[in-house]
Amino acid sequence: MPRVLLNFQLYGNLWSIHFIEADCQTRIGSKTRYYHFATVDGLRSFVIRCNPENMPEFERSLRAWSRGSNYVNLSDEQYGKLKTK
Repeated sequence: MPRVLLNFQLYGNLWSIHFIEADCQTRIGSKTRYYHFATVDGLRSFVIRCNPENMPEFERSLRAWSRGSNYVNLSDEQYGKLKTK
């Protein structure tokens, strides 16, 4: 399973997510490849599907700073979709 870094932040009224490679330098997909969610529950649901390595740390960052990063293990199919769009 490919391991990538998921970055999230609250921007305005939307939660925004983008992914970069595990080396923390290489962007995955196009420069405009962001996912947006209107609610915290939508954000959580998306993150859970990405198989996070440390869900308690995600929750802590979410509550404390409304932003953060977490390594996730994507399926080959999920990773392939990120790379092609």
